[in-house]
Amino acid sequence: MKIEHVALTISNPDEINNFYHDILGMNEEKSFTLVKNFVVNIFGLNAEPSVYQLQKDELILEIFVIPKQKKENFNHICLVVSDRETLFNKAKKNSYGCIRIERQVYDLMFIKDKSGNIFEIKER
Repeated sequence: MKIEHVALTISNPDEINNFYHDILGMNEEKSFTLVKNFVVNIFGLNAEPSVYQLQKDELILEIFVIPKQKKENFNHICLVVSDRETLFNKAKKNSYGCIRIERQVYDLMFIKDKSGNIFEIKER
């Protein structure tokens, strides 16, 4: 079994370029608007969100844009990168939420986009 894609919700479409492209280095493969009756039937929401399919290497994200704040949760995506310090510093320089938890074995590192999606960053 493998994951085909992961879907996340953001509130500001500028994050497609500012975070997902500029920070994570993902490319837009396609975008579309999800028809309202699909959204109501699948997710129980009355909306027609813009959806962006982004990819880098084997990772595919579907980003749903809904201008509404989400409730807190434990959802996060763990990314494995070749140089996590560079990614972490780039995100920090661009005012993204960066959390480092120092530990003896190795530090835990997390980056938050401006919609509150959390990315745990590990190194190959």
